[in-house]
Amino acid sequence: MRALMFASVASMVDLFNRDNMDMLEELGCKVDVAANFTEGSVYNKEQADAFAIEMKKAGREVINVPIPRTMYNIKDMVKTIKILRKHMSVKHYDIVHCQSPIGGVLCRIACAPYRKEGMKVLYYAHGFHFFKGADLFYWLVFYNIEKWCAPLTDCLITLNKEDYTSAAENFKTDVCYMKGVGLDLQEIYDVPVDRNGVREEFGLTKETRIIVSVSELSRRKNCMTCLQAFAKAERNDAVLLFLGIGEQMEMLKEESEKLGLSDKVIFAGFRNDVIRIMKASDVYIFSSKQEGLPVSLMQAMACKLPVLVSRIRGNTDLIENKKQGFMFSYDNPDGYAKGINKLLDNPKLCKKMGDANGEVIKGYDKEPVNNMMKDLYIKLLHS
Repeated sequence: MRALMFASVASMVDLFNRDNMDMLEELGCKVDVAANFTEGSVYNKEQADAFAIEMKKAGREVINVPIPRTMYNIKDMVKTIKILRKHMSVKHYDIVHCQSPIGGVLCRIACAPYRKEGMKVLYYAHGFHFFKGADLFYWLVFYNIEKWCAPLTDCLITLNKEDYTSAAENFKTDVCYMKGVGLDLQEIYDVPVDRNGVREEFGLTKETRIIVSVSELSRRKNCMTCLQAFAKAERNDAVLLFLGIGEQMEMLKEESEKLGLSDKVIFAGFRNDVIRIMKASDVYIFSSKQEGLPVSLMQAMACKLPVLVSRIRGNTDLIENKKQGFMFSYDNPDGYAKGINKLLDNPKLCKKMGDANGEVIKGYDKEPVNNMMKDLYIKLLHS
């Protein structure tokens, strides 16, 4: 048997699909990997190249496709479909696992002729572009595209309740709800707490409070609200620490200088020790405009951090307002500022909310999620 693991960018395969590829191989499949290994990742070129080399050493063929990040690059869309069909005509995949809005559509279009030969197509929706509160444009375009693609899909996986309801009620395909990609909670628990070491690394005093934000520095993640909130909170005892890279990094750095916060806002870039830094932090802040089920928020919960998050789909699946943290509109820096002060001025509240997060996240461990995914693979491969 043969399987194709497909995503728009290489980093998505690396971050979210390692266990899935292992499962497919355990079920007897030869796994190939298709993604854009050239651009678009949260990884830099060296990291993407290293991942490609790792996949090849593991015996997995790497297929580089020019999947665009926007729906206006028709040339690369057509090229992506042609490349995929060329491989499909030769490899005769038994199952294709695809994901991401644009890439998932292109992959399912490419798969269409081969489903008649028995190919099964699984689409993992990490978060639909249409959702409650989204612009009408997204409903007119992405909702109808997903509805059109549903009959080209043998199983559609959603990871939040809003997406599940939309798909189950309106799309003609089997729809499954899954609690995200699953966290290796034991691995997180095993990371030692290094509060002083982290502070020393960033040139901070032992008493400095750390408000940490982990995300791509992009328009969608809306980090500007976090920055503005931190400025309004006027904390002399804390720093705002951004972990991540993205197209808005320079803009955010310039804004922090304008706000007079250059010495209190740290841009640490992409890090491989996110959990270590989270465990040394005091508060997690996240003002994203759109999510499926955010992994970084789940990691913060596992690290028992109180959270300040936007009131959006995905976040609301994980957080109960005023019990595990505080929720605000993504464009409400004043609310976030009040939340920062309320938490930093009340250590007992921080601990209470952090402990509540630690309990809730136990339901999102990777073992039950992986078992469910494996059952889906078995069902599709033998149906």
